[in-house]
Amino acid sequence: MANDHVYRVGDPQARRVDEVSVNGVPVRKAFYADTKRGVVKAFRDPLKKHKHGKRFLTRTLRGHVEVTLRG
Repeated sequence: MANDHVYRVGDPQARRVDEVSVNGVPVRKAFYADTKRGVVKAFRDPLKKHKHGKRFLTRTLRGHVEVTLRG
């Protein structure tokens, strides 16, 4: 069963994503978007590492999520 409302990096459906916006504001470096739940996860801009340097910091945004597809 395919989830048409979930976009993740690496999925064939996500390759067509042109822009992700939350409440009308474009979000850069988004790696997960769920239009049904209204959740977007994105890397910080500019990229920041955790204090121990093992992972990059992310932020979770909630609201009305719109995903614009190419083509």
